[in-house]
Amino acid sequence: MKKALLILTIVCLPLYVFAQTAEKQYYIYNIISFSHPIDSEGLSVDIDDGKKVKTLKDSNGNTIRFRTPAAVIMYMNSLGWELSEKGEFVRSGDVVPKFYWIMRKPCTKEEFDKAVKEGIKKPSSDE
Repeated sequence: MKKALLILTIVCLPLYVFAQTAEKQYYIYNIISFSHPIDSEGLSVDIDDGKKVKTLKDSNGNTIRFRTPAAVIMYMNSLGWELSEKGEFVRSGDVVPKFYWIMRKPCTKEEFDKAVKEGIKKPSSDE
């Protein structure tokens, strides 16, 4: 009887473990775009944080320049961001495609809701 109970427990335990529902993970996103070539001063990148697109700057307001695109990834990783997706787009009339990376960072539900709210443009009064 004990063997049967043990075997039944071993067989049913994985089903119980997989039945647990994981808490939903929320992420905030930044889109890093490369619209400028690497020059003698380095590579500068634009960052879209959901509120506006701006050149990435340090705490003193100076544009951050990178030696290579890999340096951008390492810098963003050091701030807690991870690479989620990458791509490129070409607008009409552009000779050089624009490359972008979508970076994400885990956040709480409250932080996520706040980012969503801040990213929605409020209607103007003349509409």
